[in-house]
Amino acid sequence: MESLNNYFILGYKINKIISMKTEMEPIAEMICELTRNCFIKEEYFAASFNLSPTEVKFLKLFAVKPQYTIKELRDLLKLTPGRITHILTSLEAKNLISRTIDSEDKRVILVTLLPKASPLISNLHQNYSELHNRILQNVDEKELQNISKSLKILNEVFSKWVNQK
Repeated sequence: MESLNNYFILGYKINKIISMKTEMEPIAEMICELTRNCFIKEEYFAASFNLSPTEVKFLKLFAVKPQYTIKELRDLLKLTPGRITHILTSLEAKNLISRTIDSEDKRVILVTLLPKASPLISNLHQNYSELHNRILQNVDEKELQNISKSLKILNEVFSKWVNQK
């Protein structure tokens, strides 16, 4: 009788796993589709400024703080040193940033926004907000609140997963 009971328990656990998998597949697909659409949106937005999406993310950081070390940028953007160098070189060629050696520690390179880039940063922020307003203009307030709550939960779940890796 005990082995029969264990068999039923095992069957129940397997059915629960299969059920969870079936429930998760549509969610996983929606997350993938949202990611693809966000990538398209980011490409579209960046191209309107003759920048790459990564350059836009990079420049948006300077709205928060006027100067970063390369290590700070690497940590914030989660990019390799080679990729950071590539982006810096591109933005320097566009006269948007400059690299200087820290006077206190010669091993540290400081990245600073050039004056020409300040209006661009403001314009990026304003246009980014306007783009999202246009995308979400037909969503009512209650749905926006639900979306916001759901995205907050998703961000927390994914952040927790990323930090455990």
